[in-house]
Parts: sequence; C-alpha cells; structure tokens
Amino acid sequence: MTEDPPFEGLRVLDLSQGIAGPYCGMMLARNGADVIKLEPTGTGCWSRQLGKATGDHTAHSLIVHRGKRSLSLDLKSPEGCAIARRLAADCDVLIQNYRVGKIDQFGLDYDTVRQGNEAIVYLSITGFGAEGPNADLPATDSVMQAYTGLMSINRDATGMPQRLNMLAIDFACGLFGFQAVSSALYRKAMKGRGAHIQTSLLEASLAYQEAAIVESALQGAEVEPIGMPVGTFKTADGYMSINARRQPQFERFAKLLGREEWIVDPRFVEPRARVANREALLALLRPIIETKPTDEWCARLSDIDVLHGRVHTHADLFEDAQVEAVSALRWVDDPTLGTVPMANLPGQPSPATGDRFTLSPRLGEHTREILDELGHDASAVEALITNGVAQAAG
Repeated sequence: MTEDPPFEGLRVLDLSQGIAGPYCGMMLARNGADVIKLEPTGTGCWSRQLGKATGDHTAHSLIVHRGKRSLSLDLKSPEGCAIARRLAADCDVLIQNYRVGKIDQFGLDYDTVRQGNEAIVYLSITGFGAEGPNADLPATDSVMQAYTGLMSINRDATGMPQRLNMLAIDFACGLFGFQAVSSALYRKAMKGRGAHIQTSLLEASLAYQEAAIVESALQGAEVEPIGMPVGTFKTADGYMSINARRQPQFERFAKLLGREEWIVDPRFVEPRARVANREALLALLRPIIETKPTDEWCARLSDIDVLHGRVHTHADLFEDAQVEAVSALRWVDDPTLGTVPMANLPGQPSPATGDRFTLSPRLGEHTREILDELGHDASAVEALITNGVAQAAG
C-alpha cells in the first residue's frame, strides 16, 4: 500500500489547530493525500506548544503533522487570506476547527468555499457543536472529559474524578473525523457530490463512551463492574491486571491459589454473586497477589489460561518482545527531536526512517515550495515573507 496509497492525488487544506483536526489530516496524509498544513505565522499550530518543546516541535505536533507540508500565513492580512482562498478553491478536502462563525471573516466558511468548489468535502470540528447554549464556548480535551462524564467513571482511591492523562477525546475525534471524511470521499467518487461534515468534541466523547453511557442509563449512578474478580492488583514487585470473571476461569484461579472453598462459597459460587460480594472477594484476594512477583504470577496464570497482563510503563514497551514481533513500535529519525518511537497505524505497513510518512514539518518548512506552485516567483515569495504575510523555516 505504500507504493499505491488510496488517497494519492488528493489535496487537503488543513486549517485546523490543536489535535483533533490535525490528527484527521495526518491520517489522510498517511494514506497518500497531499496535505497542506496552513499555520499562523509566529508560533504556528497550537500543537507546537502542547508540552515540552524542542525547537518548534513537541511530541504532539510530531504525531499530528507527519506526512504534511507546512505553509505559514497571516490570514489577517489580505494577501495571506487570498492565498488561502486560492488553495481552498483547488482542494478536495478542507479541515477547520475555528469557533462557530469565526472562519466566515476569512471567506473560508463552507458556503463561500463551495461556491467555487462545489464537490469539496469540508470538515468542521467545534467544541460543543454549531448550535445550542454552549455553541460559543471554547472547549479542550480536558474540558470535554469533565463535561461528558469521562472523569466521573475514572476516579482515584478517594473518589476524586480524574482526567485520563492523555488527549483521548481529541484523538478519538480525529479518528471519527477521518472515518467521516473517507466515507464522504467514497460518495464523491461514486456520485460526484461533496459534503459538509459537522462534528464536535462533545459528539466524539459521547460516541467514545457509548457503552458506559448505556450502562449508566440501565443501572443508574452506581454502574457495577463487568465481573469479578477483575481489576488491578499489587504484586510483590509491581502491578498487574487480572480478569478471572468467567466461571471456568474463576474455578481454575481459586484452585491455583489453594482456595477451593471459594468455588462453593455462596458469596462467590456464581458470577452474579461475586459481583454482589466483590469487596469481600477483593479483600481476600489482594493480600495473596502481593505475596509473589509479577513474573511468577504471569507464568502461573498463563499455565491455567486466566486473563492477565503486566502493568507496563511506556519505557517497558521499547524492549518488549511482542511489540517488536509485530512492529507495533519502531524507531525513526526526526531532524528536530532526534530518534523517536513511532507507533504503526493498525492495518498499514510500517514506513522506514526517511519516508515522508515518518517526517513532521517545521513551521513554514514548505512555504516557499507551495507559494512557488501557486505561481509566485522568487522575488514575490521573498516579499511576502519580508512583509510578514508568510513565514518560512530557516
């Protein structure tokens, strides 16, 4: 597929910032599209300030801009805005995540762009949606984790709601956006019609949590666990996950622990009883698991075919034999950040170091190249850069 990517020949104008829209754009680039990442002059896309930066890259900007070309323009200038409109008129896909109504001032809203590009596939991502009482409010991943209940089902030992320590909703929204754009491109290929796709972090977060939301509707505030014993357990030298909820697994597990009496104990005799008496079961189980190291438990649980998993750190995965066997992570060289791990996208071949799919552009790295493609001669390009309309990487 690296020799004949499905979206080769498509042009995408990525006006979005942050994570959700740019991640969708990266997925399109990874599938062969020519994605022009239009970034503001100065600091560029917000992703370049998310976390510790080296030069003009962070871990997040490295991920969401791989395979793209960076054009840095000041859209508040008439010349910069005109260049962006020319690109919009000639692209197959446009991605934007401006707050509701803000992109209209640049003449880059769907209705305006569609007048000169009728078959465009146009993706609009907002925080709360285009309508409703919160439509004008700003939103981030952490705001949406709180607002949509994700924090309420992720609590610490004291009961305090916690955010997932990654931008889960942003990345989920990017994946949903990519799916919707891909479907729209298929319809365009088959029927010749474009589309205006409107979605939001709110919708992505609810879709991401749908099973948990249905459980809440059916069971009320106190959603019971999927079974028992299921959970994270402290071992003599670390932590591990154990899932012995199914009856045959639980019986084998009890015998392994030398607790055959649990099999006939009325509190634990069948799955529903174990869920109802989960605190009693866990109180008996946890001290036992703490007596042996993780490696020993993994070996013993494998022998009896009970589900389990060591709690790894990310650093552990860099040398994990299974991760290596399926090339789930590989090391690639980046000109700014050095040698970094790169996760393979499921279902796609792993690009090697130096492949354009492994590289993320510096801010304005392709400004001169793209402006040249639009017909600006060298002196005109330099004038745009000198006047602050455009910015090019040094």
